[in-house]
Amino acid sequence: MRKDNVIPLVSLALLACAIAYLWAISGQPRMADGGLSDDEMSWAEKVFVLIVPLSTFATIFIAARRAYWNGSWFWLLACVVLWPLAYVYTLLVNRNNVR
Repeated sequence: MRKDNVIPLVSLALLACAIAYLWAISGQPRMADGGLSDDEMSWAEKVFVLIVPLSTFATIFIAARRAYWNGSWFWLLACVVLWPLAYVYTLLVNRNNVR
């Protein structure tokens, strides 16, 4: 694994864990309305809810920075507007931080 892609890989793993966790607790009574509110969540769940989007924003920033350095305005705008494309760009298209 390249050190340039640690943040996007960890972010993608956190996103997958969040989806799996929500699927795992979907049968609990506190999820009867389809979501969790503040009083229904433990402190660990609250921290997890903050870490997942922060890691996604970090991946978007990395993708936008790489696209800017390469002069690709298409990828820069695509990664900022459509956040899943930031994972595609950082992990498949432009896989290193060469300036």
